[in-house]
Amino acid sequence: MKKNKPIIALLCGGKGLRLRPITTDIPKPLVKIKNKPILAYIINHFKSYKYNEYLIATGYKSNQIEKFMKDKFHTVNYKIINSGDVKIIQRIKDIIDSVDDKDIILCYGDTISNVDLNKLTKFHHKDLNSVTITSYPINIPFGVMNINKNNMVKSFVEKPILDDVMNIGYFYISKSLFDNFYKYNSFEDVLINLTKKKKLKCYQHKDIHITINTIKELEYANENIKKIFK
Repeated sequence: MKKNKPIIALLCGGKGLRLRPITTDIPKPLVKIKNKPILAYIINHFKSYKYNEYLIATGYKSNQIEKFMKDKFHTVNYKIINSGDVKIIQRIKDIIDSVDDKDIILCYGDTISNVDLNKLTKFHHKDLNSVTITSYPINIPFGVMNINKNNMVKSFVEKPILDDVMNIGYFYISKSLFDNFYKYNSFEDVLINLTKKKKLKCYQHKDIHITINTIKELEYANENIKKIFK
C-alpha cells in the first residue's frame, strides 16, 4: 500500500533579532536572497518532490507571510497557524493539533538546503518508532590548537571538520511519536528525552546547506546562492 506523504510543517514565527534592522519591518522567512524570499526557496524545494500540503507556523508579522503565501503559493494546500509570541515547542504543539492522522516533516523557516527528501523518507521508514533529525558537518573556518598547562601547543589542525554534527532541522516525525511533544516545555527537552529513550536517529546530509541567522550569513548567502543552486 502506498504511504501517504507527510505534511510539511514550517517554523516561521521568530523575530529574527540577529538580522535587525532588516527584520524590523519584515519577518525573517521573507528576507530576500537575490530578490527571492527564504521561504520561497524552502517551499520550492519541497514542491520539486511533489509535496503539496503545508502548515506554516507563524507569529511575528504573520500577516505578511499570509499575504506572501496567498500571492505566490496559492496553488498549494496550506494553512497558517498563528500562535503569536510563543516558544518553538508551543508552535510545534499547535502544528500537531492541526494534523489529521499524518506524519510531519518539521523544518526551520530560515534554512535553505537540498536535502534528498526521498532518501530522508527511506531512512526514516526503517524505524517508524523514532524521530529522524537531519544533520550537517561542522566545518571550523580557522586553525584549531590544543595546548597544555604550560601554553605549549600539543596539536594543530587547519580548518578541521569535527566528529560532531549540527542540527539543521528536517525532522521526520511519525504520528505515533506526537505525544512526546506534549510532555515538555522546551523543544530541547523533547530531543534530550528522545535521545535517552533511543528514539532519535540522525540522517546525515552533506551537500548544500545555508542557515540565515545573522547579517554575515545573509551576505554569504547573497554572494553564493547562484553558485550553490546552479
